[in-house]
Amino acid sequence: MAKMKKVKETNPEFDEFIEKVGDRMREVRVNLGYSNYEVFAYDKNIGRSQYGKYEKGSEDLRLSSLFKVLKAMDISFEDFFKGIK
Repeated sequence: MAKMKKVKETNPEFDEFIEKVGDRMREVRVNLGYSNYEVFAYDKNIGRSQYGKYEKGSEDLRLSSLFKVLKAMDISFEDFFKGIK
C-alpha cells in the first residue's frame, strides 16, 4: 500500500503575517547597517539558512527563535511589532 503524503494546510492570513514579520526583520537588519542577511546571521551566531527563510517569510519561527533574533537586533518585541503594518 502506497503512503499518502500529508498536505500542509495553508492559512492565507497567517502566511501574510509571516511575510510581514520577515519584511520587518529585513528592515531592522538593514537599519543596523547589514545589507546582507548572511553576514548579519553569521555575526550574530544565528543559522544563516534558517534566518534567510525567516526573512523570506517561507518558514514559521518559534518564539525562542524570534527572541534570539530580536536580542541580536537589540530591539524589543513591542518596538519590533510596532513596525508591522
